[in-house]
Amino acid sequence: MSKKVAAVVTDLFEDVELTSPQKSLTDAGHEVVVVGEEKGKEITGKKGEKVKVDVGIDEANAADYDAVLIPGGFSPDLLRGDEKGRFGEFVKHFVQEEKPSFAICHGPQLLIDTDLLNGRTLT
Repeated sequence: MSKKVAAVVTDLFEDVELTSPQKSLTDAGHEVVVVGEEKGKEITGKKGEKVKVDVGIDEANAADYDAVLIPGGFSPDLLRGDEKGRFGEFVKHFVQEEKPSFAICHGPQLLIDTDLLNGRTLT
């Protein structure tokens, strides 16, 4: 059964932490949707990988996705700086609904502000 995965990123993501899971998930038959600040905006990873945002955060509905992928790099910290807290609220849904949440390396930084990590083990 194919699943829909939201990859939550902005500039300065760790390239391989997005592209490698994205390829593996796609090869397994799942759909990976890049969720960022603005639909159509091109974002750039730390090592120069260019990715286009599929869905802007203001249009994204977390309930439409089966899982979330949060690559590391500087992206999670930049997303935490969103004045409206939109990205934290988006990923909070996955934790609350006990949906798979893949936060790689610095990715868990985005989850810090959700206050839902108390008592949980991150590996």
